Amino acid sequence: MSFGSRLRRKAMTDELENALRRALRPRDPGEEFSARVTARLDASGMPPASRPAAHRNFMRRRAFRFRWLPAALAACLIAGLGLLQLRQHALDAARANEARAQLLQALSIASRNVNIVRTAVSREENPDS
Repeated sequence: MSFGSRLRRKAMTDELENALRRALRPRDPGEEFSARVTARLDASGMPPASRPAAHRNFMRRRAFRFRWLPAALAACLIAGLGLLQLRQHALDAARANEARAQLLQALSIASRNVNIVRTAVSREENPDS
């Protein structure tokens, strides 16, 4: 980027900032501002007494929604813990099944070896059979 293009960009940025400052400068609303606002509120047709009631109803509905939020979070936490326990139980059951299979295999091998030894011993005791 050349020096000239940087200068042009800086000048455009400064112009934009100055234009924004002029446009967003605070202005006094004038003496009749509060009268205009009051007149507009009166023209809306809503009596002043019902506005706070509407606000109360809104706040009541909002409080009702947020009252259930802790209960929903607690339910999610309990469900998550339950799922973790279920997963742990499934892992333990799989390990138990694997240990059972290994035990049965070991007993089978031991039984074969005992049978071989018993046969050899019985042949030694009865050499003519």
